[in-house]
Amino acid sequence: MVDGEAQRGDASSHGARIGALHPRWATLKEPLRVLAIIHNVTSATRMLDVLDAFDSDPRVQVFLTWTRSSIFTNGVEPFLAATGYLELGWEHARALTFDLAITTSLGGELHEVQAPILRIPHGMGYNRFLDRGNDKLESTIHNPQSTIHNPQSTIHNPQSTIRKPAFGLSPEWLMHEGRVVPSAIVLSHSEQRDRLARDCPEALPTAVVAGDPCYDRLLASLPQRRRYRRALGVGDHQQLVVASSTWGDNSLFGRHPTIVNRLLSSLPHDEFRVALILHPNVWHAHGPGQINAWTASAQRAGLLLLDPREGWRAALVASDYVIGDCGSTSYYAAAIGRPVVLEDAGTVAIDDTSPIAALVSAAVTLDARQPVLAQLTEAAQRRDRTEKVAAQWVTSLPGGSIGELRRIMYAFMGVPEPGHPPLVSAVPTPQVDPGPPIALWTVTHWEDDRRVRLRRIPAAVADRLASGDRDGVLVVDDSEKDHRLARLADIVCVRAEELGCTVSEWAEEVFAHLPGAQVALCYSHGRSELRTRLGDGFVVRVMSGERGADPALLPVVLAIRLLTGTPRAELAALDPLTLVTDGGRTVSFTIETPA
Repeated sequence: MVDGEAQRGDASSHGARIGALHPRWATLKEPLRVLAIIHNVTSATRMLDVLDAFDSDPRVQVFLTWTRSSIFTNGVEPFLAATGYLELGWEHARALTFDLAITTSLGGELHEVQAPILRIPHGMGYNRFLDRGNDKLESTIHNPQSTIHNPQSTIHNPQSTIRKPAFGLSPEWLMHEGRVVPSAIVLSHSEQRDRLARDCPEALPTAVVAGDPCYDRLLASLPQRRRYRRALGVGDHQQLVVASSTWGDNSLFGRHPTIVNRLLSSLPHDEFRVALILHPNVWHAHGPGQINAWTASAQRAGLLLLDPREGWRAALVASDYVIGDCGSTSYYAAAIGRPVVLEDAGTVAIDDTSPIAALVSAAVTLDARQPVLAQLTEAAQRRDRTEKVAAQWVTSLPGGSIGELRRIMYAFMGVPEPGHPPLVSAVPTPQVDPGPPIALWTVTHWEDDRRVRLRRIPAAVADRLASGDRDGVLVVDDSEKDHRLARLADIVCVRAEELGCTVSEWAEEVFAHLPGAQVALCYSHGRSELRTRLGDGFVVRVMSGERGADPALLPVVLAIRLLTGTPRAELAALDPLTLVTDGGRTVSFTIETPA
């Protein structure tokens, strides 16, 4: 590394060079120059947490640069543009001097950067092996001559007794020509010192334990749980199951690409919501259009698909259960007390002395052949155990990471820290498309004249039409775009606030265009109107009912009763009516059917 005075160089000439690239620079009075180096979208998202350390300090000017050393290039440019920071090309960035460089990646010619380098991990610690067979390794771009990429190396020999080093803690990624490149290597937990000493003892003097700013933001977000759940459309009576996948063949999505369809078809619809978190590399390796195509049926069944840049942390805070793999997201979920079920195939690439290996050993292992609900129940029983394991190793400075990082960064820049405390903010409220109304197979079982059990299954992920199984009644919204489902629907529904004509006019159009429809239902929270194909019509008023209950629940049950032969005159005898959903929740209604 170049010493601090030499790095700053001639102030006037350096300002002129920057000014030629960015005219705004000329208006600033020699601020401290910080270079934020990113590798791909994953490392860019982690960088934003670290840059909070410079909040409200007019002495600091941050530049972003992209090494372009990752094979995952899609999505990086729009992400960088959206941050609002000035961007420098990688060639320009390496030609200039800075007061500090921060990197959340290990790719590119970092040894050419003219600044003290602070190396920060872009995941939960250092857990994976460096191995040619490890699908987490992107390419040999970093150092093609390294023996770690040599298939003849003993490190790839299954018979070898040489221990594989952890990614991010080995000489191949920390040293260049016998010299340690980073000026400081951030460890989130003190246990990582031992593994650094084992794999790259030369770098040990540069190690600093500075906690995990991502985890600290999760802690700061816990009070926002109800807000996040409302934004995700999760009712007070519902539980949110989050499926979270890293990338690669041994990830959750790699091994079980239809996992969310299974969750949506097997978990009680009225009691559960399902969300999906995919690693940014999955999104950008295949493209958002492909991801939406792969999950189209699940989204029509109510899946909440989280944005790869932000939203995943809010979803973890909002969740009740997490089904994951050996990625960092699963570990964070366990550390904040969420029950976890884990796909363990990825352990072949995990350092068996790492925190993630300890969590996988403590957690329920996903069994795709067994009922999901039973596995979630077992995960809840193990929650104290998995939370204890994860929280023990996630950080040595819970809540204090950004403060320690700020202290280190300002020490490198040689100036005092700002007088105000560092910012640790809750993550943003997620912006999620709720999707269209869901077509539901609805099965009723009457226990007596005033108590009925109800099961609803999203038709998009339980295609009974293809199998010939017509158990239950098909209920669709009039906005249903799947023409096959719409034509075969038994009951067609519309919310009263979406009706642009009279109920009679709307019902006539339904019966004219959809030959399978027998009942047209216009509903609201307090009043619903039903029309039958035979011309009969009547109004139902809900005098009382559980707060948050689906307003279509009661009128749909009454419509099914009509379809199965109950005369309209006898519907009044059903009052009061108790519905028991598939998950066991009881909802009681007082109803009125005016003449």
